[in-house]
Parts: sequence; C-alpha cells; structure tokens
Amino acid sequence: MIQNSLLRSLQTLIYLFPFSFIFGNLIINCFILFISILGILLYRKKILIWNDKITLNFIIFFFLLILFSSYLNYFFFKTNADAFKSVLFLRYLLFFVVIKTVIVNKDINLRKYLIFLLGIVSVISIDIIIQFFLGKNLVGFEPVYVDSFSTYYTSVFKNELIAGGYIMIFATLSFFSIPLFFENQKKSVLFLIILTIASLILCSLVLAGNRMPTILFMFFLLLSGLLYKNKRNKFFIISSVVLSLIIFVSIALKSELIYKKFRNFYIGIPNPVVVLDEINKNYPELEKYKNSGIQFHQIPELKIKEKYEDKTLKQEYDLLPFYTGHVVIFITSIELFLDKPLLGGGIKSFRNYCVDKIYLPNRVCENHPHNFYLDILNDLGITGLLLLLIPVCRILLSNYKSYKLNLLEKDKISSWIIFSLILAIFIQFFPFKSSGSFFSTFNSAYTFFILGIATGLHEIKIKLLNKQL
Repeated sequence: MIQNSLLRSLQTLIYLFPFSFIFGNLIINCFILFISILGILLYRKKILIWNDKITLNFIIFFFLLILFSSYLNYFFFKTNADAFKSVLFLRYLLFFVVIKTVIVNKDINLRKYLIFLLGIVSVISIDIIIQFFLGKNLVGFEPVYVDSFSTYYTSVFKNELIAGGYIMIFATLSFFSIPLFFENQKKSVLFLIILTIASLILCSLVLAGNRMPTILFMFFLLLSGLLYKNKRNKFFIISSVVLSLIIFVSIALKSELIYKKFRNFYIGIPNPVVVLDEINKNYPELEKYKNSGIQFHQIPELKIKEKYEDKTLKQEYDLLPFYTGHVVIFITSIELFLDKPLLGGGIKSFRNYCVDKIYLPNRVCENHPHNFYLDILNDLGITGLLLLLIPVCRILLSNYKSYKLNLLEKDKISSWIIFSLILAIFIQFFPFKSSGSFFSTFNSAYTFFILGIATGLHEIKIKLLNKQL
C-alpha cells in the first residue's frame, strides 16, 4: 500500500514537473527535492543498480569536481558566496539517478508522457498567438512592451522573457510524439498535422521574441529530416519540415519588425577570427589598472579621449561594436578560462572573476558567459567539460544505436521516443548556441531530466543485450 502511494505520488510529480518551470526556480527546486526523496524511498537499493558503471562514474566525478573546484578557489584564490552552491548542486545528481531508475523500472509510460508534453507546448503556443491578436492571453496577462520595436508575448510567464526557451526545449523533446498519437492516420493527414503543429510552434517562438529558441527549433526540424532512418518515410518528414520552414521564412520576410530582429541577431554573431585576434592582443599601458575595478571606459585619460577624439580611441584600441553583446562576453570568458584551464574557477565563477578583466577594451562583466561550453570551461576547466561530454556522448551513441537497430521495440519502446530524446539532447548541448547559464536552475533541471530518461533507455538496452548472451 505504501509503495503504491509512493509510486503514484512520484508519477504525479513527474507529470507536473514541466509546469514547475512556469512558476520559477523555487517551485522547480521543490519538485526536484520531492521527486528525489520519493524516488529514494520507493526504489532504495535499486537506485544503486547500474549496468554501465563507466557512465555513472563520469557523472559522479563531474559533480565531485564542481565541489572540489569551487572550494579550491574559495580557500586559495577568491572568496565568494557561490562556493556553497556547489553543495546544493548535488541535488541534480540525485534527481538524475531517480529519473533513470523510474525509466528502467518502466514506472512512466514515455509514449503518454511525450504526448502530454506536446499538449502543454501546443496550449502555450496557442495562448501566445491569442495574446498577440487580443492583447491578452487566456488568463488575462498582457504582453511585455520593452519599446516600440520590441514586444514579447510571454503567455503565462508574465514578465519573464522565457516563453520561447520553454516552448523550444519541450517541443524538441515531444514533437515526434505526433506520429505516436496519430499512428492510425493516413500519411497525408499526418503530413498536415506535423506541418500545422510545426508552424504553430514556429509562430509562437517568433512572437515570444526569443531569437535563439526560434533558430534552434528550425535547426531541430532540419536535423530531424536528416537523421530520420526510414527511407520510405524520409521524404515525407523532410517535405513537412521544409514546407513549414518556407511558411515561416515567408512570414518573416514580409514583417519588417521580425526581419530587423533576426537581421540584428545575424550581424551580432561572434566572428571567431575577431575573438581570437582580440584575445592575443596585449595592452601593457593598461596593466597599471589591473585589479583596480575601473572599467576601460572609466579610465581617466581615456575618458578625455572618448569625449573629444572618439574615432581616435576606436582606432587605437579597435573597439568592437556591441550589437547583442556576445562578442565581448565570449572574449572575456575565453580569457578567464585560459587563466585556469584545467579546473576552472568554481561554480558560477564568471560573475566573480570577470571584474578582473574590465580594465581592458572589449571586455564586459555579466552573470554568465551565455554559452554552455564556455560556462563549464570557466567554472570547471577542460577537465569538467570532458567529464560531462564523455558520458553524454556515450548515452547519445547508445540510444542512436537502439534507434537505428530497433533494439528497444522488443521492450515496447517506440523508436520515435528514442529519436525524440536524441534530438532533444543534441539541441540542448549544441555548442554554437547562446544560452543561459548551464548551472542555472532552469537549464540544469531540464538537462539532467532528459539525461536521466536517456540513461534509463541506455540501461534497458544493455539489460536486453545481456539477456541475449
């Protein structure tokens, strides 16, 4: 009786987990805490059963490195309040292990779950479109007006400009539940359904105002067409994808506001040559301002130049246009990584160490580097990046093999589910995207959630193969 109650409670929390992102970090953390506790009480020793101990060890060492690097920097380099967050970050390890165990024990029907996620994405997408046409969404929230050129349609997220990110991550995970839900439909009908839902999601992403999620979802659609294994249906999938993209591009080109927004984004894409060239420059005349906390534009003699000889200053120091700000953020981030390349500066270190670079031109201080890889390299060095990427690649390759060879069909796990997870993880770890911090609650919760599901499928595959031996 107690076991059944624990299981039902755990299943309910996992189904409600996507809603926690709507209510903010506190609610997400509460869900992670309760899911972890219920999972430990329900599965007990089962949590410790692993077929692929190599993957587990890499993940454990990744979390241990977060602790080690954070406290190493705390005691020997720069005291900061973020070191204790490395201890709290261990909650994601427990969460990851519990989700993996749920999947291995088949206590969540992934087919139904992904269809449920697609329903959430569709409702929020429709809500954004309603907010665009009526000025309010279904519950009366108005869009966020930044200026005459920037309006964000945020649906239930109110003043938080994360609707696009939310739709993108859960859409990439659930999009290919469409063939599962409409499995008895004719190909022509399924084609129209896929086209309609893809167009709906793309329109809502554009209205949400988040450019990177829009681009990533378009990339996701193209990638799905390329990776889809069934040659008979490949043309059908690619046609649906291409047509939905053509519709989107046609709308974007006719809208001056949308065109300008994406054009500015394109102009602001960091040029690697420019970034590396700036990093290799030396400014010996500015070294006297190192560790002073004075920003480059606040240096007294340069303020005089800036006021009277702006063009001279730009030529002398080759000041880069700010645009989206990513170029100067990436320059600062790479320099900080090169200062501590092996172990990094500890969790969320960028905001603590970036002040050491602002006396130089084309540097800036922000909360994080706006890229997962640079974020991890800053905080944990090349060691931390490898400790994470090696198990992620192992999980991806294992699931791709299961997908290509239909290894889990015998266990009644559809290849569409595996295909969805492969794409979702690939998009989440796509190296050339600008993003929030990897260590933020929003990103970490989702990342270790999908990794937990994918690892569970990986474990099921190993178990099935071992039975055949």
